[in-house]
Amino acid sequence: MSDPLNRVDTALTNSSLDAAEQLLISRRAFVAGTAASAFVLWTPEVKAAVELEGIEIEESITAYGKKLVLNGIGLRKRGYFKADVTALYLPEKRTTAEAVMKLDGLRRIQLNILREFTSSTISRIFIADFKQVATDEEFKKLIDVIGQIGSAYANVKRVVKGDVVNLDWVPGRGWMATHNGKQLTGDHANDPMAINNELAYQIYLRMYIGQHAPAELRNGLLGLTKMNRVGGGTVNPSPEP
Repeated sequence: MSDPLNRVDTALTNSSLDAAEQLLISRRAFVAGTAASAFVLWTPEVKAAVELEGIEIEESITAYGKKLVLNGIGLRKRGYFKADVTALYLPEKRTTAEAVMKLDGLRRIQLNILREFTSSTISRIFIADFKQVATDEEFKKLIDVIGQIGSAYANVKRVVKGDVVNLDWVPGRGWMATHNGKQLTGDHANDPMAINNELAYQIYLRMYIGQHAPAELRNGLLGLTKMNRVGGGTVNPSPEP
């Protein structure tokens, strides 16, 4: 014969176990949810990027406190050699050289170096390209500026594969340049290169998107060719205005 008191104790015990089990499940769910929320909050932002020649280029950046968007990328060559992957960053996308020149605000030409160049080679190439796209009058007018830029390049000594050179137009400050994040200096070793002459920078832009620039490079920088996105997919050409 069963003991009724024992039945009551057993029922209470089973009820207590069920309650404890439910509480444990609830706590596990809470911990798991909290961990998932923390993971979402602390997971670093994955930035969209495109790729060319194995170089990843971010589709948007912040420079000098301003947001810039990638207008386009292109491969720059020197004879048979691949020199760099060039990227053009602007406040807003533009598809013609004329529109880029008229755009106000910060602009950036980024060079992702693919082979080694010495400072003397860099200076020689720059002067030759600058002279090709400038008029005789502009070249004579900017001869002192060209000398300042040549001095800044001479202070670099050399660039190698993997280096990044940024050449920026910063309103109110002028033409600024960095090599692997380090500010390029001018005639004096401790003075940053800051050439407040917008004409000089616009002529520099002509080297990449002007009529003398290779069509493949120019069209790429103006966003007129498809870009391959890192991880798959493509960025389609921007529609021409």
